[in-house]
Amino acid sequence: MPSEEMRAFNEEARTTRKQMLNSDYDPVAMRSLLAAADTMDPGPSIKHIGDALLELRGSDGDALLVYVPGGGFCFPGGDSHRTLLDRLCSKLGTRGALVQYRLAPEHPFPAAHDDVERVLRALLAEQTGPLFLMCDSAGGVLVLSACLKLAAEGHRLPDRIVGLSVLTDMAMTGRSNVSNADADPLFGPQAVIHKIRHYLQGANPTSEGVSPYWSANAKLPPCLFLVGSTETMRDDTLRFAERTRQAGTDVTVSVYGEAPHVFPLLAMLPEAGQAVDEIAAFLQTG
Repeated sequence: MPSEEMRAFNEEARTTRKQMLNSDYDPVAMRSLLAAADTMDPGPSIKHIGDALLELRGSDGDALLVYVPGGGFCFPGGDSHRTLLDRLCSKLGTRGALVQYRLAPEHPFPAAHDDVERVLRALLAEQTGPLFLMCDSAGGVLVLSACLKLAAEGHRLPDRIVGLSVLTDMAMTGRSNVSNADADPLFGPQAVIHKIRHYLQGANPTSEGVSPYWSANAKLPPCLFLVGSTETMRDDTLRFAERTRQAGTDVTVSVYGEAPHVFPLLAMLPEAGQAVDEIAAFLQTG
């Protein structure tokens, strides 16, 4: 049963946010507005890998938790991503890294794919302890595509992967894009189409290197996927989880009733705390 806090958030989102988020807004102008609202400092430790930037957070522990945020390929990781990463690193006693990759529409496909793949190659090569990988929304496309490519090459992979409300099929063939269009408190399919169009700019969404759902080889390290039951993109999680499970991956999927998109970012919700506990328990077993 959704908490009262979640019910209140969903009602407010449907009333004040959904129409705007589903409009054909200018993502560059919106990016400036969102950046002005951030108050957390990225921190003093910044590392450049190719065209990507890593915000290194925390300094203790052998393990490294790498977070590739979503943002529809158009928006960088912000305060809510930093808060979630810091919260998990504190709970786990790990170091953290928030990945900032090149953004659309200025940098269309394959810029973000290339940046995330390059970052993972570098970190997996230099990290001697465990490396855990977390992603959300559009970050799911980038992380899972990169890991599947590395797996096909026989490269070292992350020890465990956590996906929050992940996008996996940019062709949007999952039924929930239609069946949950009204129930989702934040997004309809037009919001997803809007971001994909700005990033792909004509690239084929069903190509294996574009959408991980269409990969022929889907075996990965142990995965935990969290998603809301009424999300427009719910089936991106469920269908990819089943595909990678059939390939031999140890997969856990948790569906939270009526939870909004990437709800662990909403620290004020009790369900966000439950998600943090679930993620921490999953990573502690790795």
